[in-house]
Amino acid sequence: MSIKATAAVKKVTRVDPKKPNDKAYYASLSLLTENGKPYGPPRYLSEFREAAILLTREAGVTHEQLHERHAAYERGEEISFPLTLESEDAIKNLGFDPQNSMTAGSLLTDDPLGGIL
Repeated sequence: MSIKATAAVKKVTRVDPKKPNDKAYYASLSLLTENGKPYGPPRYLSEFREAAILLTREAGVTHEQLHERHAAYERGEEISFPLTLESEDAIKNLGFDPQNSMTAGSLLTDDPLGGIL
């Protein structure tokens, strides 16, 4: 049974209020169901390369697809990849819970990084 999903990656900036000139950048990786509901909150990875490795290894995204969209990512645009996953294990391997598709309202927090810093 194959599962249709969409992976979305966006460059996220985090500014320390105590040091406004120090910015940290993260790659936000979201996985959405065929109906657009997220499989849990986004994952925050240290760089685009981490997201690229995961998507290539676990979801079959090609290097060409990543290369084509990388410039848009660097500009701060959300980039997406349509996926056909072989099983729920692929969802787990991407770091998401296949049983946990959330509603958009349950993802709202004051801290976009979910307190990871």
